[in-house]
Amino acid sequence: MTCDWTELPGDVRLAVETAIGRPVTGTEPATAGTISEFAATLRTSDGDVFCKAVRTANPQAWKHRKEAEVHPLLPGVAPRLEWLIETGGWLLLGFEHLPGHHADLRPGSPDLPSVAAALVALVERLTPAPPVPTQPFAARLAERRLWHLMAEHDRDRLDAWATARLEQLVRIEAAAPGLVDGDTLAHTDLSAGNLLVHDGRARAVDWAWPARAASWTDTASLVLRLIHEGHSPRQAEEWAAAVPAWSTAGPEAITAFAVVIAGVREHRRRLGYAPHLDALAAAGRRWVDHRLERDGRRPRTAGTAG
Repeated sequence: MTCDWTELPGDVRLAVETAIGRPVTGTEPATAGTISEFAATLRTSDGDVFCKAVRTANPQAWKHRKEAEVHPLLPGVAPRLEWLIETGGWLLLGFEHLPGHHADLRPGSPDLPSVAAALVALVERLTPAPPVPTQPFAARLAERRLWHLMAEHDRDRLDAWATARLEQLVRIEAAAPGLVDGDTLAHTDLSAGNLLVHDGRARAVDWAWPARAASWTDTASLVLRLIHEGHSPRQAEEWAAAVPAWSTAGPEAITAFAVVIAGVREHRRRLGYAPHLDALAAAGRRWVDHRLERDGRRPRTAGTAG
């Protein structure tokens, strides 16, 4: 739950206005993002600034610090970080305000070529990975074996689709860390809400969760989002082929990524984090079935992906 500008402590608001160099005359709350306790476009007499903030005691505050650390490495592919303020128990980041809209990932959207071009630019800019401390994506996946976790603790509560594939999913998931390693600084959390499009150009925002990974992993993340928005798995992968990095991923690696991301979405759906997670979990299942069928490994019986 985010707070309003007027609910920030007075000394915090004064520090922000001092950093901007002029008073804030109005605000427009952000429509995407779940980590920040305050996120809004700040209106001033001489241009706008985007500000996001979190209390320093918030367990998620480290993500804002990581974003501030990474942003100097992202000229041209992300909005410019203008200032960082830590005062009165708050951590605040001020960014160049980008006009535009969140990317439309539905079939036929005019934004799709712009998003593909942004993925190409990200790989070109961030390979090899700049020297910023981040956890390798492979290590992250090794720590988050969610199909294994569900097999160990929730097997009796899994539905027919998951039960029919569970041993296979656990086995493929275990191999995933060795297939996603690489030397690109990846965003790892791309979605329509983290892509701003203006005049045919897309830029990535919300760099709170970067990792060193294979160059194709951000493209793979968006394959799931395209399926969620109405593309078939085959159509989504055909779109991904417009990004040269996609061709560097072997079939086994793509299947492993699909299995892992489906496990993440299934686990979050079961925890009930947000209403839209049912649809994302269903998209993950459709992608997994497409990959297993392509590989000749789809079970012949039991549940279909909902």
